[in-house]
Amino acid sequence: MLRTILRADFILGGATAIAGLLFNSWLSGFLGLPADLIIIIAIVTLAYAMVACVLAFQREPVIPLLRILIYANWVWTLVSLVLLIMYYKGASAFGVAFLVLQVVVVGGLAWLEGRCLRHQP
Repeated sequence: MLRTILRADFILGGATAIAGLLFNSWLSGFLGLPADLIIIIAIVTLAYAMVACVLAFQREPVIPLLRILIYANWVWTLVSLVLLIMYYKGASAFGVAFLVLQVVVVGGLAWLEGRCLRHQP
């Protein structure tokens, strides 16, 4: 189960990062968010995706690295909540949806990964 969650973290984070890095200019207009913010989100998300990828494809995940990913996901969830509050009024409906999904998806992944960690032998 943990490996599946980590792969989802990698795929979702990687796709978000690549889209943000390649199409930040267009996404800025579509989402109603500053291009710089989209680039920052993409870079942070890429870092998470790379760690999740390493963990997903290890024979046995390195528990300290998994803990770092879980804590980082919780921190990013809080940061995303702050971004939602800060940019809510200026973002398009799609931008608000994107920021809400950041909170829900990253928080959900952190929760699921943490739950799996507690069940590790």
